[in-house]
Amino acid sequence: MSSAFDTVDHKFVLERLCNRFGFKGQVLKCFESYLQDRKQFVMIDGVRSIFKDLHFGVPQGSVLGPILYSLYISPLGDILRHHGLEFHLYADDTQVYFAFRPTPAEQ
Repeated sequence: MSSAFDTVDHKFVLERLCNRFGFKGQVLKCFESYLQDRKQFVMIDGVRSIFKDLHFGVPQGSVLGPILYSLYISPLGDILRHHGLEFHLYADDTQVYFAFRPTPAEQ
């Protein structure tokens, strides 16, 4: 997935932290505070664009970014396990392993 960290929906990840992982109260509010009121702009030749509110994405290069992304995609592991697939997740890198017998070439 290209720019995977940019796909994290803030509302959705906060719901997942609460409902799937049991984060409540002040802990959940800390994560909410970390994600809310983020903005970005582009600057070209010293000219800045307007600020744009961000409702998606986690800060790259941060300690919490990969952790929040991993918690966000955690159901992926459930789906892969359900189908008997081996996998490895690391931050925004997912590798799925499966073996199969090749079918004979048609003659």
